[in-house]
Amino acid sequence: MSAKVEFGFYPARPNRIGLAPINTIALAHNYRPNIDGLRAVAVLLVVIFHAFPDEAWLPGGFVGVDVFFVISGYLISKILFSEIEQHRFSLASFYGRRIRRIFPALAVCLAVVLAYGFVVLMPSQLAQLGKQVFFGASFLSNFALLSESGYFDSAATSKPLLHLWSLGIEEQFYILWPPLLWIAFKLKVAIGRLIVGLLVASFAINIALSLTDTSSDFYLPFSRFWELLAGAALAWRPDINLKAGLKHVISLAGLATILMSARLFSPEMSFPGWLALLPVAGSAAIILASSDAVVNKNILSSRLAVSIGLISYPLYLWHWPLIAFSYVIRGKPPTLLMAFGIVIASLLLAWTTYRFIERPVRLSSSRSQCTQVVAACLAVLGTCGLAVWVTGGVPQRFSDSRDLDKINAATLDATYAPTNGMNVLEYDSRGYSIVAQIGQGARKVVLAGNSTMFHYGPRLQQLADEGRLAVHAYLVTGPACPLVPGVIARDEFANCATVANRLSALVRREKVQTVVIGPHYWPRKNAFIEREGKSIPLDGGEEGRRAFYANLEDYVRELELNATVYLVLGAPQSPTSLNPQRMVTRGITGFRVDPNAQKSVPTADLRAVYAQHDADLRAVAERTGAKLLDAFPDVCGNGETCSPFFGAREPKFTDGVHLRPVFVREHLHFLDFFIDVVLGVVSH
Repeated sequence: MSAKVEFGFYPARPNRIGLAPINTIALAHNYRPNIDGLRAVAVLLVVIFHAFPDEAWLPGGFVGVDVFFVISGYLISKILFSEIEQHRFSLASFYGRRIRRIFPALAVCLAVVLAYGFVVLMPSQLAQLGKQVFFGASFLSNFALLSESGYFDSAATSKPLLHLWSLGIEEQFYILWPPLLWIAFKLKVAIGRLIVGLLVASFAINIALSLTDTSSDFYLPFSRFWELLAGAALAWRPDINLKAGLKHVISLAGLATILMSARLFSPEMSFPGWLALLPVAGSAAIILASSDAVVNKNILSSRLAVSIGLISYPLYLWHWPLIAFSYVIRGKPPTLLMAFGIVIASLLLAWTTYRFIERPVRLSSSRSQCTQVVAACLAVLGTCGLAVWVTGGVPQRFSDSRDLDKINAATLDATYAPTNGMNVLEYDSRGYSIVAQIGQGARKVVLAGNSTMFHYGPRLQQLADEGRLAVHAYLVTGPACPLVPGVIARDEFANCATVANRLSALVRREKVQTVVIGPHYWPRKNAFIEREGKSIPLDGGEEGRRAFYANLEDYVRELELNATVYLVLGAPQSPTSLNPQRMVTRGITGFRVDPNAQKSVPTADLRAVYAQHDADLRAVAERTGAKLLDAFPDVCGNGETCSPFFGAREPKFTDGVHLRPVFVREHLHFLDFFIDVVLGVVSH
């Protein structure tokens, strides 16, 4: 899956990060301390999940977000029902409370994170942080993250404000819900039926998207509103008389369901979908059980639980930026001791924010003035984030460092983008497959494989621009797709199965004479290969590897019925030594260009990564008559070492896996030889 998965995060999937605050206006006659305790459970699930991913104590701790959605829907709707029925409802008053509740802590967090980003982030990274600040302050983070989701999206650990997606969903709900509810009361609509209807519709959208587009299901508000509406349903009919024994059973079952979800779920699962029913039902059960149920009274109403619940919003705001910056600075996960330190620091920051920011603003006698001030502060921060974003991370900060400018430019290069001269025939909106065409000519050739095959496109474009590409060239690719029939994935890479089919269809339809394939072995969890009626796991085992190359051999023979087939051996890559993003040394107080970045890498070490793969490809080629191509000499030369730079110390790679277009256009000649000999292009 490439270096993007280095820390166990899967950027192609929605990231399981997020929690939203709720209005905790506590009226003396109906305050339920156990709900604050439930908020503590929700935030601790998320914090433990994020802080200790390697320990896998709570691999499904992201369900804390769903718990919080239910709580939020219950508390806010309870207030709305009361105010509307008593003819005291005012949109201005409602949104004023929301602003005073949410904006102060959020503004402080955004300001600190953006300021620290100036210290430790490269311009390209700071630009992305500015974008996160802008959308976070606008409560549109979920839409921004949805637009970015895909294989080439940055790792979750590089986004200090990724967690604000859930805050966006909650605020989008409260833009729509209060006025809709007020109109429904005015028109004497049956509120219970309205809630049930909206809940069912939202849940249906959730199920439909879980089968077709998991990223949209995770981030879109309309597939999440049912969770808040579940809380609203509880608030609409709160007086349900249950026997004491039944209350105890319901509360125990509710807590057990939430904890079971956090323990048994994992980020690899398709979520929310049907699975979200468990934490939502568990949360609803605890709220329904009332204050005197055994769990609610003895556990959730304890002083410790309530205290953590009261600071849950700032605790959530602070914990993820601290974790994300630790990844950025170290380039790897924090140690266990560091993770505990981050949790303690998050708790201290949360208490400080609650004590000196949240409470003074919320309890101020000058409510109107406070509302205006905090709203203006958040607007200014959003504008600052936008400015940082559009200026490219303020690169003028390091105008005296030419090496840093070059490294930063390398990290900004596109890794999977069509050239200006390409005709894109098919394109998956998430970037999981592209079929493109370039050049004209009687002979037709296809380059097919994963994203490392697509980044040879700029060389074809260069030849076309020079009038030397006398072929009709196609590119059929999918990120991380092995291009071997029978491979089945049960996550966002399920579409890879269609790429091989598209290649076969294109070869037959267009009567392609030559096919160049860059296959690669795919040892990963939750992936299988169908072979002779068996479904064999592709988890790195010997049986799966043999089945993989056997299927490849059959596929090559099939293609050879219509075309000559070339197989591309493994290409140089290194997520560390060749990666420009690793060419800086970071510390808590800043960063500098690593003096060791100029060191070359032994070519033997780079080739060793592909030793087994290349041996298997050679065996397939020997048995089928397919020909082999090798990009190593063009990238690394024929010496014993491979330099990460070309020209005037320009990085060759953009991320350690994908070559930069500027390098490919001028230096990747192994295709020239292939085209010159086979297809008759005039040699230079």
